[in-house]
Amino acid sequence: MALWLLAGLAAFVLLWLLLRWLAQVPAADLARAVRTFVAVFGALLAAGFAYAGRVGLAAAALAAAAVALRALWKARSGADPLEDDGEDAGRSDDVSRVETASLVMELDRRSGRLDGTVKAGPLAGRRLSALPVEALLDLLAELRRNDPESANLLEAYLDRREPAWRTRAHERGRADGPSAEMDEATAWAVLGLEPGADEEAIRAAHRRLMSRLHPDHGGSEFLARQLNQARDVLLKRAKGRAR
Repeated sequence: MALWLLAGLAAFVLLWLLLRWLAQVPAADLARAVRTFVAVFGALLAAGFAYAGRVGLAAAALAAAAVALRALWKARSGADPLEDDGEDAGRSDDVSRVETASLVMELDRRSGRLDGTVKAGPLAGRRLSALPVEALLDLLAELRRNDPESANLLEAYLDRREPAWRTRAHERGRADGPSAEMDEATAWAVLGLEPGADEEAIRAAHRRLMSRLHPDHGGSEFLARQLNQARDVLLKRAKGRAR
């Protein structure tokens, strides 16, 4: 009788310690521990059933182990363990797209990340996230003149990426037009060149873009000024480095 009482007391203490430990373990760690246990136990159980000739039970245990292993792998890779693989993992309905004459904006509804691609002008094909804020402010000035719908989208993007962009635009005189000076990062972006390109590449990029964006070819005076300013800034810096 005393032995059973001691055994019951020990079981109660062990249960209390287990519950206390479970309450302190983070949910993610607990889920990982449970999946690991199911995977290992399922594999051992499948081996035991297979050895005993119980093929059906062995298959069921092996399937449970496989599901647990798959969940472990997906959790480690950062995916949702409860989500199916395949096309559903990259469903297009997880991304909202809005397209205007000058921009294609994309909102990832899972992460809340907003990004976009420029469709027209010297920055065509560039991702907004890859452009410096100064280049985006120049683009915004042009869109406010010629494409108000795209300007509204770009303002929404800037609100997320650089909440103080309006202050910066005002300080640099960008609210109503381009600033008097263009920084080097913006100039590289406008001409679509990698920093460090030589004078020949700068002039070639300027000629190529000007042939498409000059007012005589359907462009605008603003874009032509931007291209000329970017060329001048980069050539001046290139000559300064060559001395």
